[in-house]
Amino acid sequence: MTGKDTQWFPCPICLKPLDVRTSKRKKPYVICSPCGVQMFIRERAGIEAFGMLVEQGLKADVLTRIGQLEQRYRLQCPECKKSFWARPELLGTNWFNTKASGYRCPENNCQGVVPIEKQAS
Repeated sequence: MTGKDTQWFPCPICLKPLDVRTSKRKKPYVICSPCGVQMFIRERAGIEAFGMLVEQGLKADVLTRIGQLEQRYRLQCPECKKSFWARPELLGTNWFNTKASGYRCPENNCQGVVPIEKQAS
């Protein structure tokens, strides 16, 4: 049974909407039984940020938010034209100033790099 005041948050693995529960110490948590994910939010700053995400989730559905993430982090290689997700291990740095320069294409034998400026939208 869910009430009108039930809050939801997507599972970080399968994206299934999970009901936000509150521990006996009044801290929020979610559990996804199929994935085995348990997420507990403990510190005040984290609890506040999590609350804002849950509130945002009530205003914009999960699929809209996932679409926004895909626009931001799904990149296309300028060389081979294949799509890939931006991941920390693909981040390249500039040898002269050690700043992040772009994301390297994960395809074998491809030297393509998507510059950081191109994905800022």
